[in-house]
Amino acid sequence: MIFSRRKRQDSGRAAIVDFWAWWPAARPRVEAAVSSGDWSALTSEVSGRVAAVHKDLAWEFSRGTGAKHALVVSCGGDPALRSVAARWHALAPAGDPDWEYHTARQPDFDTLRAKIDIGGAELDLTELRIAFTRDPDRPEIDVVVFHPRFAVVPDAVRGQVSFLVLDWVLGENGVEEWVGAVEWTADEPDGAADPLRLAEAVADLRAEYREPQWVVFSGTLRGMPLTGLAQRPLRSVRWPRFDTHVAVTLPFAAEENGLPDDETLAGLREFEDTVLAGALGDADGELLVVETSRGERTLHYYADGATPVADELIEAAKRWPRARAERSLDPAFDAIAQFR
Repeated sequence: MIFSRRKRQDSGRAAIVDFWAWWPAARPRVEAAVSSGDWSALTSEVSGRVAAVHKDLAWEFSRGTGAKHALVVSCGGDPALRSVAARWHALAPAGDPDWEYHTARQPDFDTLRAKIDIGGAELDLTELRIAFTRDPDRPEIDVVVFHPRFAVVPDAVRGQVSFLVLDWVLGENGVEEWVGAVEWTADEPDGAADPLRLAEAVADLRAEYREPQWVVFSGTLRGMPLTGLAQRPLRSVRWPRFDTHVAVTLPFAAEENGLPDDETLAGLREFEDTVLAGALGDADGELLVVETSRGERTLHYYADGATPVADELIEAAKRWPRARAERSLDPAFDAIAQFR
């Protein structure tokens, strides 16, 4: 048997508690800075408080979507920090008419009517268009961003503008969860449309996947059949706290094709649905992929590394003969990327 245990991840809880203890007194000063535009006395102070939680977190104040103002503390594009930002948000006070709190930049349709100066070039965003197609095999949308001024700006600026616009249309998390390939062009593509059409398409896709959906997949592993199940969409942004991968492998007496017979499969499922599900609980972990081949069934769980769930899954796995259970830090879900 192989069972790996590691010290649970440090969630920076003390610094998070300190941040929210500091916030009530800082809030009026932030509101004054928003009104005056003078941040000289606050920028370093806010940066220090956020850096105490983690030095690589990003932060910004912006217009709120439901409240007057928003405070955003985000992973800054680094999946490894998504769980830290989520724990910061979990201790935030309830939103009110003046303030709301987020772990990612929110959609901002008003900006799409503005002119922006970037890389020394001025772009009128009302001239920007997006062509998009839904991937037939995955719950994601591929996009091509077009602006007539892309013909005269460097490629780096085109890319920067494209991703900024996608954030304003869908929000950072919307881009992470639903957008596949991103391209940009100076030649207007077929199907180019107002960016808000993309927002509508993503809203439809989100509604379609409002409830968890499992897809069946099959293939081969070293010449033997492989079957499995995977949740879709399989994007780490859907489970921001779940940064720890736990792979539980259950050996079984296989048929000649390496798969279980009906009786064996029933026994495997019973163990999964009782012993392992009991260890998993309802709040701090999720089963995302199951694969079966060559006399082994591997269940891929993701858990909040600041909780005992990973350790409890590893302990529970010991009740199956010759089981193996291994854990690793994997906030980007790299271990299951092939099942997306």
